[in-house]
Amino acid sequence: MAHRILFVANTAKEHLNKFHLPAIRALKARGWQVDCASNGDEPVPYCDHDYRMSWQRNPFSRDTFTGIRELKALLAETHYDIIYCHTPTGGMVARIAAGAARKQGTKVVYCVHGLHFYRGAPLKNWLVYFPAEKWLAGKTDAIFTVNREDYGTAYRMLSKARKGLSEAEKAESKVFNEHSGVYRIPEVRLVPEVGINTARLRTEDPAADRARIRAQYQIPEDAFVMIYIAELIPNKNQGMLLRALKILRDGGRNAHLVLVGPDHAGGVYQKEAAELGLADRVTFTGWQSDIGPLLYASDVCTASSIREGFGINLAEAMYCGLPVVATDNRGHRMIVEDGVNGFLVPVDDSEAMAARVASLMDDRAFYARFASRDASGYDAERIAQEIADRLEALIAGDRAG
Repeated sequence: MAHRILFVANTAKEHLNKFHLPAIRALKARGWQVDCASNGDEPVPYCDHDYRMSWQRNPFSRDTFTGIRELKALLAETHYDIIYCHTPTGGMVARIAAGAARKQGTKVVYCVHGLHFYRGAPLKNWLVYFPAEKWLAGKTDAIFTVNREDYGTAYRMLSKARKGLSEAEKAESKVFNEHSGVYRIPEVRLVPEVGINTARLRTEDPAADRARIRAQYQIPEDAFVMIYIAELIPNKNQGMLLRALKILRDGGRNAHLVLVGPDHAGGVYQKEAAELGLADRVTFTGWQSDIGPLLYASDVCTASSIREGFGINLAEAMYCGLPVVATDNRGHRMIVEDGVNGFLVPVDDSEAMAARVASLMDDRAFYARFASRDASGYDAERIAQEIADRLEALIAGDRAG
């Protein structure tokens, strides 16, 4: 009998379709039934059933609780071997809704794309998210992490909780076994469900794409283009890049900034760009699925996020031959070793960001040293097979590793 798996996430457009299609295809190729549940903002290809639920981005909204009831009803009708959940909302609703299903043998796996409680996080994050995750961990059979810091945090969190269990409870527990229920890809750079979708990066003629994109967005041919591919939200911190661009412009440098991603900040960054006198030097493209041409039209990847689980956009830029200047956080450190394959600068240090970009503008030999780095280790198809192996092992009861 074929294994059945249900992917659960907040959105289809910005999560399932962006990150998980290689894993869905890999599992389908192995004969699995693969279903998906999200808020249904766009169809999910390749899966057997695509369920639209009521939850929204905010995990504490009324719609989220409606979604929990809907998911419970689905799980009462269909038995799954694994529920594979992602995003704060997807992780919460799936683990709450799956209580009865777990008693029937369903295993719940939560893939952490970046814990909200991390070294240097605001106190409110620890007060809100840590107790919630510690409680939800008891409703989870395995936790996949995407960076070393989160792995250590999850391991310590579950190990401490395990100390309060009796020996009988430890023996019977599906989460707090001798491996603490925490899984991490052995090779640090091969991270669960986070890989380069090379299909959307390939192009037959990078030079032609560069010219076409610059003409489309009225970017001067001789401008040095900084690009950041990320949703516009406070955590992605695009204001840091605007301030760095102003420093470069005031220094007489012909720099331009391209911000690619949906605007969830209500126009804040467009307003800031105008106030800084940068309206003619900043391009906001909105959501884009075909990012290869945009990367080939650019000269450097500049990533400004405060918190990051894993900086896959950095690996995509490297694949397209761009050097990387990124803020120093746990996710970016998984990709970039400062001064070796890119640069790390302190969060919100726009002057440091501008200085690194300026150094790449001024010295083409220096630029070439950090361009065209090898990003083959992040291939999504390869990582998808690793994930499929992990999930099959979990069903088989092999929890080592």
